[in-house]
Amino acid sequence: MIERVLYVVDKCLRSQFPHDYHKRCMYAAFGIQRLLEGMGYKPEIVGGDFLAFVVSKDGRDVTLQGYGSPTEPVSHFWVELDGAIIDLGTYYLPTESSYPASEMPALNWGRGHALPKGLRYRETTRCASSETLYLEPHIQEKMTPFLKACMARMAKPLVKPKLGKWLATSPASVHKAAVKGDLWATSLIRYQTMSV
Repeated sequence: MIERVLYVVDKCLRSQFPHDYHKRCMYAAFGIQRLLEGMGYKPEIVGGDFLAFVVSKDGRDVTLQGYGSPTEPVSHFWVELDGAIIDLGTYYLPTESSYPASEMPALNWGRGHALPKGLRYRETTRCASSETLYLEPHIQEKMTPFLKACMARMAKPLVKPKLGKWLATSPASVHKAAVKGDLWATSLIRYQTMSV
């Protein structure tokens, strides 16, 4: 279910914002929230800062990259559902990395599992409603057609919607990806054992 939601939101972001879809975390969060609400769930949009472990394609460079600013209280938006963090931000991070970065998974990280050392979320605000009335007019103007597109695409039957190679849901999912040779997963596990 979450994979399908992420797939739909990603496709709609790329369609409406082809040049900077990876910078549209507010739209992604509203899209995810709206689709989950349509299924009867009660997700919340959360805003704050975010950092994630990024590894280069050759495995030589590793850094923490993300969205954060000392002057802005909210630099990134994600969704929480029953304590799970749902976010396309990790999946999009390699797009503008300072070096050619290895592919990363989107998140649906369950609340029963502590986040790995290489993923950091710091909440500064929370929004339970998916109402867009309080958004600035220039954002509302783009948000309304985006949310309609998400709902319309979700209503169509999809054949095996898949976003990337895998979805990070727990330490077990990271381990499984590492066993299959995923560079980000193997590097993250190695990073976990380092004292930083």
